Amino acid sequence: MRALIAFFVLSPWMVVLAGCSDSSRSDIEAPQGFVSPLSGAISIEANSRIDQDTMDQLRREGASPAAAEQKLPASFVLAGYVSPNAGTYPAPARACQAQDYELDPSDTFSVPLAVGETVVLKSFGTCGLDVALELQVEGYPPIRTSGRDETAQFRLNAGQAGDYQVVVRSVGDMPARYVLLKTAGTAQQNAAYEWPDHGFVEGEAIVTLNESAAASEQVSVKGAQRGAPARKLGKRTWLRAMPTNARAMAGGQKSPDTLAWIRALREQPNVESVVPNYQMRSQSPVGEPLYSKQWHYEIINGPVAWQIEPGGGAGVNVAVLDTGLFRKQGSSNWHPDLDRNVVAGRDFVENDSDPRDPGSSIGGNVYHGTHVAGTIASVIDNKGSGGVAFGANLLPVRVLGEGGTGSSADLIDAIAWLVNGSSGQPPRAQIVNMSLGGLPEIPQLESVIAAGVDKGMLFVAAAGNGAGSEKSYPAASRNVLAVSAVDSARNLASYSNYGSWIDLAAPGGDAGRDANTDGEADLIWSTSAVLKSGQYEPDFRGLQGTSMAAPHVSGVLAMMKAQKSGLNYGDVRALLERGELTEYSGRRSDQLGYGVLDAAKAVSAASQGFTGPVLSASPAVVSLSNEGIEAQRVELNVYGSAPVTDASVDSYPAWLQVNGDFSQEPLILDVVLLRDRLTPDVAARGDIVVSYNVTEQLRIPVIGQLITDEKARNAGKHFVLLVGTEPNEQGVYLAEAQVTATVEDGQYSFQFEADDGEEPRMLSEATPGDYYLVAGTDIDGDGFICQSGEACAEYPVSGLREVVTIQAGQSINGLRMTTGFSRPTISAASPDVLPRPAFKGYRLIQTSDRVASTNSNIKALQ
Repeated sequence: MRALIAFFVLSPWMVVLAGCSDSSRSDIEAPQGFVSPLSGAISIEANSRIDQDTMDQLRREGASPAAAEQKLPASFVLAGYVSPNAGTYPAPARACQAQDYELDPSDTFSVPLAVGETVVLKSFGTCGLDVALELQVEGYPPIRTSGRDETAQFRLNAGQAGDYQVVVRSVGDMPARYVLLKTAGTAQQNAAYEWPDHGFVEGEAIVTLNESAAASEQVSVKGAQRGAPARKLGKRTWLRAMPTNARAMAGGQKSPDTLAWIRALREQPNVESVVPNYQMRSQSPVGEPLYSKQWHYEIINGPVAWQIEPGGGAGVNVAVLDTGLFRKQGSSNWHPDLDRNVVAGRDFVENDSDPRDPGSSIGGNVYHGTHVAGTIASVIDNKGSGGVAFGANLLPVRVLGEGGTGSSADLIDAIAWLVNGSSGQPPRAQIVNMSLGGLPEIPQLESVIAAGVDKGMLFVAAAGNGAGSEKSYPAASRNVLAVSAVDSARNLASYSNYGSWIDLAAPGGDAGRDANTDGEADLIWSTSAVLKSGQYEPDFRGLQGTSMAAPHVSGVLAMMKAQKSGLNYGDVRALLERGELTEYSGRRSDQLGYGVLDAAKAVSAASQGFTGPVLSASPAVVSLSNEGIEAQRVELNVYGSAPVTDASVDSYPAWLQVNGDFSQEPLILDVVLLRDRLTPDVAARGDIVVSYNVTEQLRIPVIGQLITDEKARNAGKHFVLLVGTEPNEQGVYLAEAQVTATVEDGQYSFQFEADDGEEPRMLSEATPGDYYLVAGTDIDGDGFICQSGEACAEYPVSGLREVVTIQAGQSINGLRMTTGFSRPTISAASPDVLPRPAFKGYRLIQTSDRVASTNSNIKALQ
C-alpha cells in the first residue's frame, strides 16, 4: 500500500500534509538549500533492553566479552548475542553475508524474581543454522532451549524473592541471537518474536462479502477465477481461486503473488474481508489390558467420574476434526477398539464420505486422528484401551491430510457441516475436538464457531506444542476451550504453549518422565496402527502433545452432556471459572488456566444441575498503563439461567476510576487509569470487586503502571534503511541508502542526504524514488536487520509497510516509527497483517560498496 505523502501549496510558506495517520505524521516542505530529503525519529517499546556485548560492541578493535553482570529491571525484553567461538559466517545468499563474528560464550544478568514469576528465553539461529542455548538461574539446574520455537523458561515456584543471577550460555557450534524476557507479576506476555509465517494454499483466498453484496448470490468478485467453482463456506463467505493469468505471471514467486492478489481483493467495495486459505497442522509430535499404562486417567480422577456416569457419555456425538480414522486395507471396519462407537462422518480433504486416514509419507504414520479418537471414546472390551467417554459416539471428520496438515477453508467448511446438520435437523455433533492449530485469528472461522455455540455445541482445541505464549487458533478463539498439557506431576509439559488465553490443562504426556515407575516413559497410550509384515495393523502406541490433552477434555464434556443434555458453553464457562471442572487453586494461571481437569468434579457438577447465575469478565484481567491502554471497557457476561440481581461495584483500587452500567446484559464496567496516583515504574495490582445476588462476588484482577523508563530504553545500534519495494530474485530486500543511529534519551534520530550525483556515493545518499522506510539492529553482525531476535521498525507500522516517495526538491521531515523486539500478529486487532513467507530481514549495504557518511552538509570521506 502506498502512503500518499503529498502537499498542497497554500502560500509560499504554508503546506498541508495528506494521507498520513496521526501516529506517523510528517511535515513536508520545499526548503531553500535543504540538506535532508527524509528525516525523523524512532521511539522504543517499553522495557526494551540490549545485551551489553552484541557484535556491535565486539567488532570494535580490542573489544572482548563483558565480564560484569548486567542489571535488569523488574520487567524487560532484552535481545542478545552469544557465540561459542569466533569465525566467518558461511553466507548463503538468502540468510547472511560473509561477515566475521566474535567469541561470546555467555551473558550474565542480575534479574529481580518473586515467587510465581517466569523468565523466558527464546533462541534464534543465525544464517538459518540450528543453535542450542542454555538458561541457568542461580541455585537451579540449567534448562536447554527446546520446542518448535526454541524456548526455555524458568518459573520460581518457591523460595526467597530477590535478585538472581541469570546466565544465557551457548552450548552449540554457531552464533545465536536470543530474546530474554520477564514481566513483573505472574502474568506473561502473549507477544510474538518472529514474523508471521503461517502457511497458506497458493492461489486461494477466503472472501466474505458485505451484507448488501451477499444479498445477491450472483455477485462477482473482480479478480476471482472466472469459470472456477466458488466453494461456499458460509452465509456470506466463499473460497475463491486466483485468476489463471495471474498464476502464470507469478512463475516461481507464487506466495508473493497470492498475497498481492489478496491485497487487491481487499480494495473492492463489495468485500468485507479477505484472508489467505491458511494451513493448519496436528498438534503432536479399569479392566483393559493397557489401563496400567494409562496413568493419565488417574490424573483427571477418571474412575470416580465413571461411577457417576456409568454410561460413559452414551448418546452424545463427539466430532473428531483430524486426520481421519485407521481402517485396515481391504477391511470395512475401523480400528476394533473404535468401530462400535463410530458413526458416519465425512472427508473434507478428498471431499467424500469416507473419513479414512490413508497414512502419510511425511514423518511416518502416527495415525493422529485415531489416537485422539481413542482417548475420547475407545470401547471397553477387555482387549485394549478404554476412552474417557467410552460410550459416546465418534463422528470422524477428516480435515488434515498429508503430513498432518490442512487448510482453514476445509476446517471452516467442516464446522459449518456439523453446525447446520441436515434438512433443518440439530447439529451433527454436540462436542467438537480440534487437536490441531497453528492458525492466526480468522474472522470466518470465529463466525462459524460462534454459530455452533449458539446451537449448544461445545468446542475444544489443543493449545499447541511451541512452548511459547503466542496465541494459536482455533484454541485461542473466544468460544473454544484452550487446553494446555501437563506431565504426570501435574506440571506444565515442557513443550506446551501457555498464556492468558489458556482455559484449563489436561495430561499430554512427557517422554522424559517415568513417574509411575513402570520402566516406560509417561506417554499417552491410545489406539493407533503399526507396521507388521509389510502392512499396517490396528494396535496401540504412546504419544505426547497438547493434541493428547484436548481429547481428555472432550471426553469429560461428553459425559457431562449425557448428564445434562442442555449443557451449553455458558454453563461450562461458568463452572470452569467457579473451579468446578478442575483442581482449582483459587486463581487462574497462564500455564494451567483454571487448573488441571478433574473429571469427577465436572461430571458431578453437571449431574447436580446448574442455574447460576455466574458473572464472568471479558477481558478476565485488565492491564492499563500510560504507554498502552489507559481506559478499558469490561463486559460482564451472565452464565446460567437465573437472573442477576442487585449488581454493584463494591470496591476497586484508588488508582482507578470505575463506572458501571448494569441496566442490561452484558453488564458494562468502564475502567480508567488515574496516572497521578501511581508510583512510577512500579506495577500496582488489585481487584475490582462486583457483588450480585446478595452473596455472590466477581473479582477482576487489574494491573496499573506508570512507565517512566523511556530514557533508559535501549534497543541497540540501529541501521535506518531505504529499501526497494520489490525483493531481488533470491527474495531479499536490498538497502538503497542507509544511516546509523544510536539511542539518545530513549529514542533514535535519523536523516538521509540528497544524492548530489557525484562520486563517491555515500551510504546515506538517497535518490528520488519509491522506498520502504525500515530500521533495525544487526546484533549478530551477519549483514541483515529485522531478523527474529533483533529490533525492527517499519513505516508507518511494523507489519503494514507503506511506500514512501522521495521527490526531487522536496524534504520529508518528522516521520515517526516505533522499534521493538516483538513482531505483529494476525488478529482481530490487526486483520490487515499478512504472512511473510521465508522473510529473512533487510540486507545492509556493504561498506566496501559505498562510502560512509558523517551526515553533515559536506561530502566527506571516512
